[in-house]
Amino acid sequence: MNLEINFVLPHWLYWSALFFLPLLVMWLVDRSFRRGGTISGGDTGEVPGEAPVARYHPPGNLFTALVDRISGFFGRYVAYWALIAPFVFAYEVLMRYAFNSPTNWAHESMTLMFGMQYLIAGAFALREGGHVRVDILYQRARPVNKAALDLLTSVSFFIFTIALLVTGWKFFSQSVSDRFFFGASYANETSFTEWAIQFYPVKFMLFFGALLLLLQGIAQLIRDVQAFRHHRRAHGGSHTFSTLLIALGIVLGAWVLFEMVNIATTDYQSLAGSLENSLSGLGIGGLTLVMFGTLMVVLVAGLPLAFVTGGLGVAFLYLVGDQHMLNLMPSRIFPMMTNYQLSAIPLFIFMASVLEKAGIIEELFDVVYKWMGGLKAGLAIATVIASTLLAAMVGVIGAAVVTMGLIALPAMLKRHYDPEIAIGSIMAGGTLGILIPPSILAIIYGVIAQQSVGELYLGSLIPGLLLAFMYGFYCWMRGTLNIKMAPPMPVEDRVDMKEKLRLLRNMLAPIVLVVLVLGIIFTGIATPVEAAGIGTFGALVVAALHKRLTWPNLHAACMTTLVASAMVMWIIFGASIFVGFYILQGGQTFVQELISGAGLGPYAVLALMMVLLVALGMFLDWVGILLLAVPIFVPLIQSMSFDGVFGLPGVSPADVSLWFGVIYLVNMQMSFLSPPFGYALFYIKGVCPPHITMGQIFRSSFPFLGIQALGLILVILFPALVTWLPNLAYG
Repeated sequence: MNLEINFVLPHWLYWSALFFLPLLVMWLVDRSFRRGGTISGGDTGEVPGEAPVARYHPPGNLFTALVDRISGFFGRYVAYWALIAPFVFAYEVLMRYAFNSPTNWAHESMTLMFGMQYLIAGAFALREGGHVRVDILYQRARPVNKAALDLLTSVSFFIFTIALLVTGWKFFSQSVSDRFFFGASYANETSFTEWAIQFYPVKFMLFFGALLLLLQGIAQLIRDVQAFRHHRRAHGGSHTFSTLLIALGIVLGAWVLFEMVNIATTDYQSLAGSLENSLSGLGIGGLTLVMFGTLMVVLVAGLPLAFVTGGLGVAFLYLVGDQHMLNLMPSRIFPMMTNYQLSAIPLFIFMASVLEKAGIIEELFDVVYKWMGGLKAGLAIATVIASTLLAAMVGVIGAAVVTMGLIALPAMLKRHYDPEIAIGSIMAGGTLGILIPPSILAIIYGVIAQQSVGELYLGSLIPGLLLAFMYGFYCWMRGTLNIKMAPPMPVEDRVDMKEKLRLLRNMLAPIVLVVLVLGIIFTGIATPVEAAGIGTFGALVVAALHKRLTWPNLHAACMTTLVASAMVMWIIFGASIFVGFYILQGGQTFVQELISGAGLGPYAVLALMMVLLVALGMFLDWVGILLLAVPIFVPLIQSMSFDGVFGLPGVSPADVSLWFGVIYLVNMQMSFLSPPFGYALFYIKGVCPPHITMGQIFRSSFPFLGIQALGLILVILFPALVTWLPNLAYG
């Protein structure tokens, strides 16, 4: 009997759903809040949190208030699109296996939907402070100097945003018609699948997202000016440095305006005094120094990473090339916003948020604590185990560290745990989300390095579990050697086996969810993106079973997902321009020749890369490091032979890329714990009691950093830890 269902989603229905569904959800959410609905759980977005401090908040004006409302409306509007994806991917898998009717439109529709969401969400993330900045000098500056730095570095933001606005409009107009919008050559451009959806609404979001971002940036500039004036009046002392920063900002701003006039009024002949094409004669060695030296200087000034890399990428496109090279911008961003694999990022973050709102994470910790609490350092071991299970559910670092900090840290401090053991176990356990499937970093690495995400997931499973065991063993050893540092659970708090089994029954649904998500990935039943969609659908079911599937909770999960995924994707957009241009100029070949010309063996080159990655991890976030380093490192590693050291087995040439990918993931775990700017250090600081100092947090990270370094060495020396499981599964 033929059960095939050949339904293809009509274009009008797709666009209607994207247009009308958010309006319906807005009405339902607002009605629920009016009736007294509340949000369960906390905020576990992938954004570093810090203890609230008293600081000046610029009042803004009518314009800033209007722009905030516009950004808020469109951010909320596209955030609710995330509710569609779980049902579409569940439908696709059902059709494929139950009715032998696979679809292309399901994958393509969701990929394009998330691509549009990333672009529109940039302004909302900027309003909410969700874009990651590197606070090396910025946090230590006086308030007046900090305000001056904000004004100075905003030049890079406007370079990036205005260039995207202009080139995005041209990119969009060319896909509509050769008769309208000044377009040419790509009339009514459609996708290459049988669904043949029009691309121009998607490409329009490059322009529209840049427009929203520009408006929000102008509003932020107004507030920065107000903050500068306030701090200049309120604080005494010398203002020489801040005045110099403002003067430099004015000069740079004037130069940008002049170059905009040059672009608007000329084609192939620049105006006198223009710097267009002024660096064209610079060799690749000099260009490397200029590009990355400038990057480091601007990074430490505190501008969000996405706009640092994006703005500098635009500047060098113009200075080394010419105004026509700026049209590379949308052609670099569009493939990223429509990349199918990257669609798993918002889905896994959404899954994490739904589970947190459902109270699953809190229940998970309670169950593990009751089972393990009788051991010496049992509470710290329970934290590591719960974090490992949590990593297998969500793959989101911030969610794990913040949530376990809120739940486990008070419990350990109440039972007189040494703060350094308590904090270290939470941070180390939380970072397992970067390694244990479904890791979001593995998804992005797979896209950049052209490596199978499924193989990366299988390859990272054993190293992840090995590190979790090593964390737990270290906690047990410390508790055994000095019971006062990590005392076991008091006898009166322990429960019998019957109660333990009853508690375990409460975890049946989330455990089934973990097995389902990882099982369908490892068995090849579904792609990681489909697994993320099905996992999110399962998370909604679990939330419903726990009677936490409410409109306020869905709203909170959607908004958390929006800010977190926008932060990641805008860093990818900015870095793809910067790194893409550098590679286009021959930078990849230059670095490879520089390293290979040093006469180092393969393992020495690998060790050098590891040191460089650890150093970068002290200052940059994980997405930035990946976009800057991986495109250069991976081709060099793939060209080398690793035959083993100390008589140990080597790595098959076919497995080198996979092996290096997992080594990279383990190394990135270290970046989260590396003082002075590892993000886990600041995640945990945001939920620590006031008496816990940053010095204590730094000290608590050192033993676990040592364990991570040992894990890295083991993975390098024994590559079978990585390759055995993927080879077993995929041959």
